[in-house]
Amino acid sequence: MSEPRFRLSPEIVHETVDGEVIAIDLASGSYYSLAGSGPAVWELLGGGASEAEIGAALASRFEADGETIAAAVSVLLGQLQESNLVVSDEQPGEAAPVAGGSGEKIPFEAPRLERYTDMKDYFLLDPIHEVDTAGWPRPAA
Repeated sequence: MSEPRFRLSPEIVHETVDGEVIAIDLASGSYYSLAGSGPAVWELLGGGASEAEIGAALASRFEADGETIAAAVSVLLGQLQESNLVVSDEQPGEAAPVAGGSGEKIPFEAPRLERYTDMKDYFLLDPIHEVDTAGWPRPAA
């Protein structure tokens, strides 16, 4: 039996800015920041990688033992699933391409996921749903 794969949730929009992933959950209005080695994990998840493939890819890029990396990846995947940022991919797939390190490894920094809700009302604001049959721009009574 093959190892479960993951994919990014379809209700998420995301962008990588200055080495940090910013993801917005359009269903809940929460937004998230992924830092440390989190952007590398996110990139691999976008390719449909399994947990083992993510661990192998990080081990080729970072200075850390495999157990430390595997534990950090496992924790992050749990957080991402709990936050509905990733979902299990039920489709059996081929192994995701794992890019090897480009020579010298860099120090490992555990992935960090932070959740913010301070702009929830703005992200959930959709004035088109607050109109009556007369349409926009007249709000419903």
